[in-house]
Amino acid sequence: MGFFPFFEIYVAVPAAFALGLDAVSAVVWPVLGNVTPVFLIVFGYEQLMRIEGVRRWLQGRRSERFERWIGRYGAPFVLLVTPWIGVWAVAVTAMALGMNRTTLWVYASVSITAYAIAIAAAITFGFGLTDRG
Repeated sequence: MGFFPFFEIYVAVPAAFALGLDAVSAVVWPVLGNVTPVFLIVFGYEQLMRIEGVRRWLQGRRSERFERWIGRYGAPFVLLVTPWIGVWAVAVTAMALGMNRTTLWVYASVSITAYAIAIAAAITFGFGLTDRG
């Protein structure tokens, strides 16, 4: 479930718990499923960039302003918004704007893992929504 857009970790982690997986497995498997698209998107982007016409067209769409922005704020952007707008959208956008693939992989992985752990912790320890009266 973690592989597919819109499901990602928000559905995959609770589903893993519902299927009876322990907390570690309920984080590891959805994270692996959610990080896999980053590798596929980077690979696909690099293959597309080998085609001269596609490379020229994509590079013609870049601007120095966005390249400076991605150099300065790209890693924190990936770290914060990956779980919110989805790893697919973040990976495509980051590659199109010229982010280094290693930076993308590292920050997307850290972000997804952190959010998955937070979701698992909330499920394991409760949301604090129970009546304590």
